[in-house]
Amino acid sequence: MSVESAAAPSRQSLFLRLSAFYGAFFLLFGVLMPFWPVWLDHRGLGAVEIASIMAAVFWVKMIAHPLVAQIADRRSAGRKLSIVLAALALLVCLAMNSAVGFWPIALLAGLFYALHNPILPIMENIALRTVRDAGLDYGRVRLWGSISFILGTTATGAFLTGRDPDWVIWIASGTVALILIACFAMPEVPRKVSTERANPLGLLARPDFLLFVVSAGLLQVSHAVYYAFGSISWRNAGLDESVIGLLWAVGVVAEVILFAFAGRFARRIGPLGFLAIAAIGGVIRWPLTPLTYDPWLLVPLQSLHALTFGAAHLGAMAYLTRTIPDSVGATGQSLYYALTGGVLMGAMMPLAGTLYESFGPAAYNAMGLCSLLALPGLWWLSRRT
Repeated sequence: MSVESAAAPSRQSLFLRLSAFYGAFFLLFGVLMPFWPVWLDHRGLGAVEIASIMAAVFWVKMIAHPLVAQIADRRSAGRKLSIVLAALALLVCLAMNSAVGFWPIALLAGLFYALHNPILPIMENIALRTVRDAGLDYGRVRLWGSISFILGTTATGAFLTGRDPDWVIWIASGTVALILIACFAMPEVPRKVSTERANPLGLLARPDFLLFVVSAGLLQVSHAVYYAFGSISWRNAGLDESVIGLLWAVGVVAEVILFAFAGRFARRIGPLGFLAIAAIGGVIRWPLTPLTYDPWLLVPLQSLHALTFGAAHLGAMAYLTRTIPDSVGATGQSLYYALTGGVLMGAMMPLAGTLYESFGPAAYNAMGLCSLLALPGLWWLSRRT
């Protein structure tokens, strides 16, 4: 038996473990991203209150992500820490079923995301290092998260049709339990003992890292109106939950196809190339989205999610893996999520709520502008690189 064939089962096992985690984690996204705003709306909250809660959730990342990542980097115990976080998040999610009114919902939502969200960058750091060391294709691992997102949106949409939106949080609680199980199965990647302390200030002092965060963050925040009000606007236009779930799924199917084949072109396109493609996709997608409610016309627009999110994610993850040392890997990963998904998205969500309340779906035009503004920073980074 050759050395390569002997190593194959180990690589296969790693592939299955990483894929299972992404599948469980993004199944929850598939439940909450399209239907949590619907649940908030059902609980009697207005557009600005919904946007404020979602913004608070993103701001929580600014504190929770780096704090948890510091512990993970210093103790090299990302898997064990994630298990604890997932167990606590499950308890808070169950408690949210009884929350009524803006402040109780907002406080429980903030606590839930403070526990749940840091799991992703910690595990993503483990996954990226494992993929690199084992010679796996990250896109083919990550696509199982997108496939489970599709399952979450379509199955939840079909189940909720004709049913009370209160079911959303019960379904979410079940998926958090799956995340807990998946965390137990994840590998704990050993790292060399380093005397270097995981210092986020060192990364924040790098101009190239800050410009990358701003540029990639603009691509992320361009989804703010879509995440907060996409399902609500389609529902108000007469589309039922099953159609809404399918429309979300269409975007992620396109994303899966990109993840499956991007590895063949990754070296040629490069991290910044993927980010530039994402920006161009947003300039096309967002201004066209509010012009129609015809599902058949929305399908090609939703397919551009492969670019606006999929290409942006692949580019960002590749950039971080190449530029952040292993000794501060979890910290760098968490800073990226905290600043893009925390500070920038947290600042954009209230603005998205105000724009949507004033202009309705025309607020998507501002999202196209965000995508356009990312291009100069990416050009500068490419010149510097």
